[in-house]
Amino acid sequence: MKEEIERLNKEAEALRLQDPARAEELARKAQALAHEIGDRAGLAESLLNIASVCRRTERYAEGINAAREALALFTELDDLRGKARALNLVGLYHKELGEMNKAMLAYQESLKWAEHIGDKNFLASILNNIGTVHSILADYSAALENYLKSLRLFQELGDRYGEALARGNIGNIYQFNQEYGNALKEYQSALTVFESLNLKKEIATALMSIGNTFQALNDFENARRSYKNAIQWFEEISSSSGIALAKLNLALVYEMEGEYEQAVQLCAEGLALSEQVSDKRLIAAVCLNLGQLYSEKQGIKGDERGN
Repeated sequence: MKEEIERLNKEAEALRLQDPARAEELARKAQALAHEIGDRAGLAESLLNIASVCRRTERYAEGINAAREALALFTELDDLRGKARALNLVGLYHKELGEMNKAMLAYQESLKWAEHIGDKNFLASILNNIGTVHSILADYSAALENYLKSLRLFQELGDRYGEALARGNIGNIYQFNQEYGNALKEYQSALTVFESLNLKKEIATALMSIGNTFQALNDFENARRSYKNAIQWFEEISSSSGIALAKLNLALVYEMEGEYEQAVQLCAEGLALSEQVSDKRLIAAVCLNLGQLYSEKQGIKGDERGN
């Protein structure tokens, strides 16, 4: 029975990126069997797989609880690698929920255990995640330092997916520093890998970044095209937060072009979607832009009346 639980968990982990629904089905089978025979190690792995799938499908409340249950079990079992993985996933959830201090604390503890056991692949992932928190907090030098460390490790290990993630994040730093040519180069490189692996969420995210860069260059035609393509990919995986963010960014393009009605409509749709997943940062961004748009619309109407 333990061998079957192990097989199910391994298959679930292998499928979590490309086929989250199938991965969850396998993980829940493993969970039921582990409960039946009292296999705590198998149960911890199944909970970790369920938590990973929940994050990918934006079921944050359910997912963070599963990650915490897995963490408690791995801690009881003194499984340091499992503990590090669960802590990293807890950190990812806190990041998604806009709780950056909690995310950083979880990542740092995860990093400590990853260094202790000498797992380079996992170490590279955590460094990449730490870099993202620094980036969100606008500490771009610290973010770049962690991203570059992560990139070197992924390259050393021949991990194309990990390297693409790191390159996309490095592209973000180039964009913040207004080095748009370098940013596009990194994003395109990441997009090529994600397309070859058919990773829909990552494809959509890369297209968003490319759209942001074109928007910064005032290339509104290419920005619109990238955002609309991103929305299609996010819709395919039912990512409410992804669709909301893409619609917000597309609204900004329409706003810059003076097409306020379309911009307001997109923001309203984005707000409804962001509220579904309780994304505090996104809700705040959409509300801020909606307020600005209504203000600009009123100004235009006032000018038309000669006020």
